[in-house]
Amino acid sequence: MKRVSVLMMVLAALLVVGLAGAVQARELARAELKVRIEIPVMQRLTVLEPTQIYFQYPADGQAVEFKNVGRVRVQSNADWALTVGAVTDGDVKVAVRPAGDRTARWQYVDGTGGVFTGQSGSQDISWDVRIEGNRLRNNTQNQQGAVQLYFTLGRL
Repeated sequence: MKRVSVLMMVLAALLVVGLAGAVQARELARAELKVRIEIPVMQRLTVLEPTQIYFQYPADGQAVEFKNVGRVRVQSNADWALTVGAVTDGDVKVAVRPAGDRTARWQYVDGTGGVFTGQSGSQDISWDVRIEGNRLRNNTQNQQGAVQLYFTLGRL
């Protein structure tokens, strides 16, 4: 029994000494790996409802407004810019703004077009359209005209 007690004490002492040595172990090597992943930009523009408007030419310098016309879906994994242009068959000025946003400013879409921006994700957009008659030409009153909006999607 004494032998067992002595043996137990020796084992306990070895264990304590061994653990103390393990705590003081030092780092032998360190490695670091940097990984860079590039995700290509994906953008999709879908015309859900075409934006074709038929109208009576406005009287001398008057404006005609159409609410919630057409609908496009922008899907992008990057911030985007949408250019809106118009094809008309007459002497009118066309301006657009996103539907339902009364604080948005009207942007004329003749020439280079109006540019609207957004963040990555998916967004459906409809338009409010304003058509203004030319003050200098009065002979087109009571005639029917047409406006077709077109869209170009790019990234910021």
